[in-house]
Amino acid sequence: MARMKLAAPFSSERTIIGHGVYLIAMALLLFFAPGALRLVFSFPVEFDWWNRILALPVFNLGLFCVGCGFLKSRMLIKLTVVMRTLVMIAVGGLVALRIAPPLALGIGIIDIASAALTAWAISTETPSRAT
Repeated sequence: MARMKLAAPFSSERTIIGHGVYLIAMALLLFFAPGALRLVFSFPVEFDWWNRILALPVFNLGLFCVGCGFLKSRMLIKLTVVMRTLVMIAVGGLVALRIAPPLALGIGIIDIASAALTAWAISTETPSRAT
């Protein structure tokens, strides 16, 4: 008996657009409320300028993800799955080496969950769309 695949209730394009919106929202938070990270992490006030600088490439990456989704670039959408998986590996490594606190795993978990949703959506799309 053939095993039937469960179709994802969303397209791979929608998952990457959603991830891009998440990144843009986080970038705006970092830029306009850089002290918000101090509610979770024990960063000194002097690092607020760094949060604003970090917000700029995060914002750009968010725009890139949204663009990939709207352009329906299959190759770039697949590449983002790898990129988001690497974020989890890197954050996990930093936590394991005690360079980052375990709370930082939250960032990696969001990325790996988003990557898994995109990979699932790609796997359920018709072969002509998934190339």
